[in-house]
Amino acid sequence: MIALLRIDYRLLHFQTASVWPNKIGADTIVIANDGVVKDQMQIGLIKMMAPKGIKLRICSVAKAIAYLNSEESRARKIELLVETPADSVRIAQEVKGIHHICAGLMKGEKGKKLVSKTLAIGPEDVEAFKHLIELGIEVESYSTPDDIAVPITKYLG
Repeated sequence: MIALLRIDYRLLHFQTASVWPNKIGADTIVIANDGVVKDQMQIGLIKMMAPKGIKLRICSVAKAIAYLNSEESRARKIELLVETPADSVRIAQEVKGIHHICAGLMKGEKGKKLVSKTLAIGPEDVEAFKHLIELGIEVESYSTPDDIAVPITKYLG
């Protein structure tokens, strides 16, 4: 079961490795990212950051979808981390039971507008968020479990 699907460009860091798993009771962290699986150095860094006692899976988005649809995943409490709204759309279209997405941290870069202290959104992100909303998924922005959740629609214009 997916306890948290979080969009966070840093993927695994202190909050996603320690704070969130404790808050949601996760026993598994799944990082779904097509770029990371091709970067052995980044995989090594992520593995060093992984908390003890929690299963870690680093896989492509397609392999994450297969795992999330497997019988094995149903017995787990999963923190699912993706880098972009587009990745969350790919997963939400293929995996049943996703009702909520946390838009945590999205980095600023050319073509993106900083809409909050933690979110930089470009046109492709707006389209992805709109698609998620059309799928009936609640998307909210918050960095920590104790933050007040802000509906993503506030930032879509």
